[in-house]
Amino acid sequence: MFLLKRNNVDVLVALEVGTSKVVAAVAELREDGTLTLLGVGEVPSSGLRKAEVVDFNDAQACIRQALHKAEKETDVEIREVSLALSGLHIKSRTDSVRTVICDEERIITGEHLDELRNLAEHLGISSDHVFIFLEAQQYLLDHRTPVREPIGQVSHTLEALYHLAYGVKTRFLTTARCVGQLGVHVNRYALASFAMSRAVLDDETRQRGAVAIDLGAGVTNYIVYVNGSIVHSGVLGVGGDHLTQDLSVGLRLTYLKAENLKKQHGNLFMDGHQPEERILIEKDMTSEERWIYRESMTRILYARQRELLQLIERDMEDAGLWSQVHAGVFLTGGASQIKGLQQLAQEVFTAPVTMVHEHAFLGSQAYSKRPDLSTVLGLLLYEQEKQLQNPRQGGWRKITQTMTEWLKSVGLF
Repeated sequence: MFLLKRNNVDVLVALEVGTSKVVAAVAELREDGTLTLLGVGEVPSSGLRKAEVVDFNDAQACIRQALHKAEKETDVEIREVSLALSGLHIKSRTDSVRTVICDEERIITGEHLDELRNLAEHLGISSDHVFIFLEAQQYLLDHRTPVREPIGQVSHTLEALYHLAYGVKTRFLTTARCVGQLGVHVNRYALASFAMSRAVLDDETRQRGAVAIDLGAGVTNYIVYVNGSIVHSGVLGVGGDHLTQDLSVGLRLTYLKAENLKKQHGNLFMDGHQPEERILIEKDMTSEERWIYRESMTRILYARQRELLQLIERDMEDAGLWSQVHAGVFLTGGASQIKGLQQLAQEVFTAPVTMVHEHAFLGSQAYSKRPDLSTVLGLLLYEQEKQLQNPRQGGWRKITQTMTEWLKSVGLF
């Protein structure tokens, strides 16, 4: 268990180490099962690129500051956290495993499910990689009859299709060391896109088929559900920072000025503005004031944002998934706040598009309209689910134990 105690209630702490900021969110899990957000500690990132550590000391300092801010705001001493994982090295695939039901009555039990998961955990990946997520999409009985819940069914064989996500072991260990050397234990890991989906999608949308997309600063995470199960996920090395960089190059602005321009005036469409309309870039110590055409800015932003969405659209098309996505596409993340995104996404995707910029949490409402917090808040919701379900030993816990063994092997715990 990784729960802390505060005034006789359980406390959950989620940590996201992202490209633009490090965030720690703290919530109470009350006896009635409700989750109350206590507060969030966040600091701008340093030493991180595309959600991966590139400068250990700088990244660790940011994590320390974020945890300290969360402690001050919530009056909680943070000793243990759950951690969201992302990065371009993370890959995913769907694979199958199969077992024979050997007992006389051929009745499927929980032990058979554990056996299949164990087989899935040992599917072939290179020795420097590790599985970080395994979820059964579907079970198949004799004659490949599909079922969602096989326990109690009678069959000679049982096959399971798993969605698997895996990445470079050392990348995860580096981030874990940043946390562990601060005296804070990492007890659970979650794929960032999966954590985000808990805050963005409800049971009905997951059942009907949905795509959840988290547009961040350096990377874009996305995940696909069909019939309530994860069937696809991905990480793209393109985010809001790329829009800023394109403005900087295309309009000959410093990166800081381009970022301010994007935040103050950024729009993917002209929205009634005239082509000849200009925006003033004010003078500073390094450059004189100048004017830029609004249309030039809009064209640059539109081209980059459309390219990003099309990468996801094509990936979905190649996987043959669009016909199964009936609930639609759900957009969130800090970079999803640019004006015109829903309109552009509706041009690119064949499914309905919904913006998720608000989260329903009890407690502090200061963070309820923060799409950039979807991952860390979703991770809290996932931990709430796990505690209320009180799952049997196995599955995700086995993965957690395996990763903890690696952490011990490098002297963290």
